[in-house]
Formats: sequence, C-alpha cells, structure tokens
Amino acid sequence: MRLNWWVGSLCVGAALAVGFGIGPTAVEIGAPLAICAARWLIHRQRATWAEGIVACAIGFYVGARAAEAPEWPAPLVAAIDHEQKASVEGWVWAGPDPTSPREGSRMRVAIERIDGAPARALVALAIATGTPDLLPGDAVQFVAALRSVRGLANPGLPDSALQVRADGVDLFAGVGSATAVRRLRGREVGFPWRVVPVIQRAATRVRRALGQAIDGVVTGQAGTFLHTTVLGERRNTDATVEDGFRAAGATHVLSVSGLHLAAVAVVFFSGVRWALVAVPRLPLWMEPRATAALAAIPAIAFYTLVTGSAIATVRSAIMMVVGLVGIALGRRNTPVVAIAAAVLFMLGWSPLVILDISFQLSAVSVLALAVLVPRLVPRDRPSETRAATAIRGWLVRPGRWIGGLAAASLAAGLTTAPIVAHHFGEVTPAAPLGNLVLVPLVEFVLVPFGLVGATVGATLGKPFGLPMLSVAGWASRAALWLAERFRGHAPVWLTRSPNVFETVTLCLGAACTLSVLRRRPDGSRSRPLTVCAALLVAAATCSSVVREMQRRWSRNLVVTFLDIGQGDAAVVQIPGGGTVLIDGGGTYDGSFDPGARVVEPFLRAHGITHLDTVALSHPHPDHLGGLHRIVARFPVHSLWTSGDDGHNPDYARFLAEARARGIPTPVPAHWEINGAVIEPLGPFVAQRTPDGRAEEHIGAPEGTTVNDASLILRVAFGGRAVLFTGDIEANGEGELAGRTSVGQSVASDVLKVPHHGSRTSSSAELLQAVHPEMAIISLGWRNRFHFPRPEVVERYQARNIRVLRTDLDGAVTVSIATD
Repeated sequence: MRLNWWVGSLCVGAALAVGFGIGPTAVEIGAPLAICAARWLIHRQRATWAEGIVACAIGFYVGARAAEAPEWPAPLVAAIDHEQKASVEGWVWAGPDPTSPREGSRMRVAIERIDGAPARALVALAIATGTPDLLPGDAVQFVAALRSVRGLANPGLPDSALQVRADGVDLFAGVGSATAVRRLRGREVGFPWRVVPVIQRAATRVRRALGQAIDGVVTGQAGTFLHTTVLGERRNTDATVEDGFRAAGATHVLSVSGLHLAAVAVVFFSGVRWALVAVPRLPLWMEPRATAALAAIPAIAFYTLVTGSAIATVRSAIMMVVGLVGIALGRRNTPVVAIAAAVLFMLGWSPLVILDISFQLSAVSVLALAVLVPRLVPRDRPSETRAATAIRGWLVRPGRWIGGLAAASLAAGLTTAPIVAHHFGEVTPAAPLGNLVLVPLVEFVLVPFGLVGATVGATLGKPFGLPMLSVAGWASRAALWLAERFRGHAPVWLTRSPNVFETVTLCLGAACTLSVLRRRPDGSRSRPLTVCAALLVAAATCSSVVREMQRRWSRNLVVTFLDIGQGDAAVVQIPGGGTVLIDGGGTYDGSFDPGARVVEPFLRAHGITHLDTVALSHPHPDHLGGLHRIVARFPVHSLWTSGDDGHNPDYARFLAEARARGIPTPVPAHWEINGAVIEPLGPFVAQRTPDGRAEEHIGAPEGTTVNDASLILRVAFGGRAVLFTGDIEANGEGELAGRTSVGQSVASDVLKVPHHGSRTSSSAELLQAVHPEMAIISLGWRNRFHFPRPEVVERYQARNIRVLRTDLDGAVTVSIATD
C-alpha cells in the first residue's frame, strides 16, 4: 500500500513542477520546509503523511529538472538553430516509417558525430519523399540543418515542446529525399548500445513479415485496420474510421493496449505450461506456473517492440511483467501495485511522460478498472450453498460476463471523460455501448486470430495462416461496419475544455459516484462517498460557471494573435461573450493542422463554443488551412471573405463546407457589437446603382493580386483600434492609406504587420497613415521565407514602434479597456 502512496505523491509533485513551470531553484529553497514539515508529522506520529510530503518534494525536484532546457556540448551548440547545414553521423534508432503511401517517411537517428566532432543526441529526421531501405542499427550519414525542439506558446495550452521531449526527441532535422540518407558500411554501434539495435532490427523484420502475411490474405481497408490493431501501424488509418471509433468512445482499440498484450501473455503462458505438464517427471524439476510466467515476459517485451513501443503499450507491458514476476516468485500482486510499479518505472525513465495524453488516459482507465469494477460487479450470495452457487453460476455466467464488461466500460469511460474533454473538447455519450460492442470483437477475435494467423503465415506459409487470417478479416470488416454506424448515428458532444482543477475534480467525482452505486449488505450506500462525490462535482461546476461569467461579463476587448507557426490566426473576444476569428493558419503541404492543434484547443480552453464571425483575409494555405476544422466543429453565425478565390481549389471546398453547415456568407460590412466597431477597409469594387449612383462594396477588383485582395479589418473599441491587414503589399497598402480621402479612418494603435514582415510590405506610406504604437508579426520560427526581413524590422524601429513576434514571443495578447 505504501508503494501506491509514494508513487501518487511523486506524480503530484512532478505534475505540479512540470505543469506550472516551477524551476529547480525554487524547489531547492522549499526542500528544507518540506523536511521540517515531515519531521513535525513524524513527531506527531503521522509517518505516512511525512513520507508523502518527502515523495512529493522529490517529484517536484525531478520534474523541475526534467523541464529545464537541455545543455548541449560545444559541437551541437555550434550546429543547432543556424542556417548552415551540418554533416551528421549516427545510427538508426527507430524506423524508417512511411508517413503515408504517397509521401515521405520519418525515422529517429542517434547522433554520434557532428562535422566529425563527437556528440550525443536523438534527432527526429523527416524525409520529404521516399523511404530509405534501412533498419534500426544501420550506421548512416546525412547533411541537414539541426533544429532544437520548440513548441508553440499559447495561453491555456500545454507546452508542446515538453511533450516532444517526453517522447525522447532532442532535435529535429529534414532532408529532401531518401537518397540523402547514406548508409555507412562496415561501422558498428559501440557497447553498450550494440544490443539495442540488434533487438530492434529483429522486431522490425518481424513486423514487416507479419505485415506481408496480413497483406497476402486481407486487403483494402480491412487489411489496413488489421495493421493498425495487430501491429500498431496507425499512420494509414482513414480519418472516417477514426471518427467512427471516436463516436463509439473506443479509439483505444486503434492502438496496442493491455488486452493485446494479455492475449500474447495468455498464449505463451498457457502453451509453455501445457508443454511442461505434458512431459513426464519434468514438473518435479521445474514448477510449470513459474517457468511459464518467466517465458511469457520476453514474449511481451518483444511484442511491445514489434508494435512500436507506444507509451500506453509500455505501461501495460510493465504491469504484466510485474504480475508475471509475482507468479514466478509465488506472490500475489494486486493490480494497483502493478499500476504503481509501471508508473514509477516510466517516471524514472522520463518525468515529462506525465504530460502525455495516452499515459494519462491509460493510467486512469486501468486504475478505474482495478478499483471500481469489483465494486460494480455483484458478488455471490453468502447464504447460498456451494452447489447452489455452482448451479446459479452456470445459469447466469454469460449475463455476469456481459455485466462485467459493461461495468468496465462504464468505469473507464466515465473516469476518463473529463480528460478527453480537457484535451479534445468533446464527450462521447455512446462510449459505454461502443466499448461493449467493439472491444470484445476487436480484442477477443480480431487481435488473437490476426496475430496468430499472421505469425503462422509468416513462418509456415500463406495456406497455414489463411484460416485464422480469414476470421480476422471478417472481424475487421464487422468492426469497421459497426464503427461506421456509430459515426453516422452516435452523437459527439463538443464542449468547452475544463481546466486542470475541473478535470481532476471531475475524475475523482466520477470515481466516487461509481463507488456509491454499490450497495452495502444492509442495502444502504456509503454516505461519506456520496457527500464527497457531490462536493467534487459541485466544485468543478462552480469553477466552470465562474469562468464563464468572467468571460461574459468582461468589459475589455481582448485580441490574441496565436502562435501557429508560419501563418496568421487571431481571436477577437468582444465584451459580452462575442468572438471573431480572423484567419486560421495552415501549411502548404498539409502536414500540420493548426485548426485542430492550436485554434480549436485555444477556443475551447477559453470557454468559446461558438463564433459570431469567421473572417478569411485571403485563400492562401497559411491563412485558410486551419479554418476547415473550425467550420466543421463550431457554430458560426457568418463567414466573411473578400470573394477572391486566389485560384486555390481548396477555397471552393471550404465554401462548400460552410454552406453545407448552413453558415451565411454575406458581403462584409460595417458592424457594431457591444461597443466594438468592426470596419472592413478593403478591397473595394465600385458599381452603379439603378439610379446611376456609384457605390462601393467589399470585393476583389480585376487584376489585383491575391495578397493585395486581402480582406482588411479595423476593430475599434474604447478609443483604441487594431488593424488586420492580411498579406497586402505595396499596391494594397497604397489603396488602404488612400481610404482617408473618403472619410474612413485607418489610424490604429496596434498593427498586424502585413505579409509576415516581407520586404514587399510595410511601406513608409502605410506606417505614416496607420501610425501604430505596436506592431505584431505572425510568423513561424526559422521559416523558409526568412521572414521578417531585417530592413522591414528597421522601418518599425526607426519610428519607435514596438515590435512583437509570435516566433520569439509566442502568442501576443492585447487587451483594450473602456475609457
């Protein structure tokens, strides 16, 4: 029991240090206070609480040290984050894995030398086209620019850099094609790492052989799904398939989970035990259960490597190893002890793992299964005789099995729902039913038959594996059919994201609520648990209500220029709860969706569940790409564009998606809302009314470039103004500066720098007309366009205009209060 208490205290300390950015210096100062508190508790005969405080302090220190920026040796410092490329030598740690059937691949390389100098780091190498014919352990050489791990800094969102570092990645690099990665012949990996690539090479070969066996029998989407569930290859899974399993609350079956490993453990444990018992006199020399348990451990470890060693898989593997070691030693291990041991091992490997979403979901769900399910499943009646119990068991065993599965689904789904809402802003009410239907089909039919059939087919030939793989193929098609039914009919409730306090209290409240469902022998329920559940849920509800009231009753206009990489996205929060989104970011190759990764999480974390207006400045991918996600998952009252398609087919698809959702697309016009004035300032086209008068409205004049046809918006409030200029260049800036001649004001206190700081924009004419006090440049760190140009930054500095950049400063928030 003490192990559970220590591990829980360690997790709390590490989570607080990593989550709130507490430095190790602050922890060192607080350590004497923790020691004093522990000594006082020991004096008061509260040794357990003293141990908890000490463990929490240790977790604080370890988490703070892990969150610190790494210190690199001189060769790496000289090569990281510089324009010049470096010659990198090392060996393949993992991969290469294709990103899709038509695109490039990714691999991880353990660096040994940089430009001939010794260096140690793990680099994630992206290959734009092709997949090199390499295996883990192969010595390689390539030339690339090395980039340190840098996350996107946005208020209310976790630091993505820490999540990447939790996965073991130290640096990023990229090459154009697979031929740029050269294998070095005759070079071996030094000890003690020599054993690592040997095992990984074997695991990679086994995964490829199993995949070829599956492809020889099951093809199409069913075969892809078999690759996903049996081998952990999720890259090629269709988005609609993931949507179906998400609606069913069963996305965990798309990754290798504990039940996958349980099937492997059962096969090896039962097979070895049966073989030992079958040999006469052999059980006298070795105990079958202990020997079978020890034989199953390497099988579990190897299958974990074959399937990619995901965090949830590693956690499950460690738990099973702890249980099997207990069997071998003749000791009984409780599930909670196994969970604590697994968490302790993973925290020791990397304290940053506590930020990983799959780690949080898997740990909470398994803990709920171990603690809550026994409380929900009815026990045998103590008054019955053994014979009566046996007869009754045969009659009700199927129902109890289904009831136990339903209880497990309910416990895991309800306790993890707040975590899902926190990270993804959605709740799946059909999760208990989805898990009840899909989990047995996938875990008890598809995975065992697929794994054994692929193994037999790879070793003995296709005819021998055909029967079992055929059954697995049938189960795969049935699971996909069920997932499609859930996608079409099961609701997915999109909601605001609870903060950390609300998430923790809701998880604990759900656990207490499930515990209350079980009656005592006298028919009563636990009153303390009932009160605790009510208080926890009430605390989370009050916190959510207070945050919503603060947002709706705020008298300030708040503009947040999001850090989304190379692109534009800004959120305007208007007093009274109104919200306008201007652009949504995006990438030219579609490799990163800022709408899903940044914009939507930011909106939901701030309690924004609908948008009054979405404004697209112009249809370039770095402004348009992220808006697909937004119009698909948010109620939007209106969509503003300049009307220019920019010769981009994606713009027509975007408009079609908006119209399919019933979103009006009016011509942008003067709009006042709760004291804020939103004024379109261009581009304008002139037309004659029937009575001969000349009128102007927003539209793209013929011959105007896509950038100069950007929709320009000025948001004024409380005597201040913010000007959004899209990507206008010299001609567009001249048109904007000339609006003063027709009585429109373009002067603004804050200017969104046009075209990310390109040399073709930010002319002296524009700066003279706008006369801003602050300029915001939205751009990506170390972007390939080399924005902002130095001469552009000098123009602003020469006028004493304060310049803030999202690549260096993260998201920039501007708050305007009423006079």
